[in-house]
Amino acid sequence: MGFVGKWFGFGRNAHLDAGVRAYEKGDFQAAVEEFRVASTTEPDLTLRQRARSYLAGALGRLGRQSMAAGDFAQAIQHLGDAVALRPRYADLHMALAMCHDAVGEWARRNEEVAVALRLNPRYGLAVLWEASLAMADGDHANGLVRAVQAAALDRRLETDTFREAIRLADAGEWDEAARRLRQVRPEATDDPNALAMLGDRMMAQGRFADAEEAYRMALESASGYADLHVRNGQALLELGQVERAAEQFREATAINPQYAEAHALLGVALRRSRKEEEALEAFREALRHDPNQVIAAEELKHRRL
Repeated sequence: MGFVGKWFGFGRNAHLDAGVRAYEKGDFQAAVEEFRVASTTEPDLTLRQRARSYLAGALGRLGRQSMAAGDFAQAIQHLGDAVALRPRYADLHMALAMCHDAVGEWARRNEEVAVALRLNPRYGLAVLWEASLAMADGDHANGLVRAVQAAALDRRLETDTFREAIRLADAGEWDEAARRLRQVRPEATDDPNALAMLGDRMMAQGRFADAEEAYRMALESASGYADLHVRNGQALLELGQVERAAEQFREATAINPQYAEAHALLGVALRRSRKEEEALEAFREALRHDPNQVIAAEELKHRRL
């Protein structure tokens, strides 16, 4: 089967463990403090990157708490810090768009919606806001079409508020329809950072099917983030779904061509599919980007043996 050697960090760093416990209790400020220490002091690169991912998730939760409390300036600060760590999470950009909308910063709002759509053109909430902005700008027909498309992409958007907005649009009350669309929230909002952390916990417990589901759900609103594709691919490898795993690793390398671990894991998947020459090239590509990449080095050593 070859050497994968992936480990999810639990029990290896006291600050990371403390941060996870605080996060799960809903104490996101304490989680931020612990994850920040782990992300700046942990010598292992893989674990340090995991701590940064968790830190982004905790900052995102703090931002949403501030939004709920009506403190949009503080929310913008927390969410901005989260985006600096994880710029390819579309949901963080949408949360920022909502905050800028609340304080009347229309240009910043529009920029964040556009970024979210670039990251994930199929992100239903971002499409819905695009529809609202089109309606408000007088592009009524396109706005209505995009609103319907948004609901088709994410059925959780079909709330009473959404249906009222469509009724208003049908009645020609476009400005009010646009405003109502911006009030729509999915009936069950899932934070991709929290889902990624859940997936990591499931992997550590050997619950690979649950982990794969969590990562897949996270990718619905953070499809542009390479590490999520890698984690999903690892879960699929554990489930024996090698072809699907290879697809996820390829997606990760397309997003970040210098992601050595993704190339190495692609090699593992290809080797398990008996595509030996392609596997060897993937391992060599991993070592070109990181000469110390342990998975690729071990797999090539097995080849030499």
